[in-house]
Amino acid sequence: MVPADDRRTWISTLPPVAPRLELRQDPSVRTILDGAWWPRSGATIIELTNLIIGLDERHMPVTRVMLNPHSWDEHPRRVGVAGRTVRLGWFTTLDTNLLIATTGTDQRVDLLVIAPDASPASAAAAATMATDGDPTLRAAAIVAAVATGESSQPHDQPRAEDDWESEGGRINGHRPRGTVMPATVLVR
Repeated sequence: MVPADDRRTWISTLPPVAPRLELRQDPSVRTILDGAWWPRSGATIIELTNLIIGLDERHMPVTRVMLNPHSWDEHPRRVGVAGRTVRLGWFTTLDTNLLIATTGTDQRVDLLVIAPDASPASAAAAATMATDGDPTLRAAAIVAAVATGESSQPHDQPRAEDDWESEGGRINGHRPRGTVMPATVLVR
């Protein structure tokens, strides 16, 4: 049996406020993060409503959002925005600084979530790294780099290809750094 709160659609009664949202300028570039979002508080319904309206204005009508529950005050399953219902998924395995949104056309938007209590300077540095920095940076690496004062890719940050290859994939002709290709012997 599903609890009543899981079937309820929550709606913000406050007027929308423009979200502090920055997206990459060139969407054709393959990146891990598509942009950065700096919510003003941990009020889930208010902040997500503002974000979804902001993405709508950028021609990205969101239908689903995935988040980590640890940074948010409430954990609703549905939010009503602009006459439609947006489903929310709460995953403890998802990075706390990452939000994944999908549209009705299966376009995926991965956003760095900057903590509401971050200083303006830290938020600006993180947003710049997410939107203009190395396209292989992950949310956790950006947060760590900003916390330590680095403004470029951390040296211990693995490249996306290396991570992918360690999971069984392989780019044709590419070997992860530090690996040696074994000699091939043809036996007849």
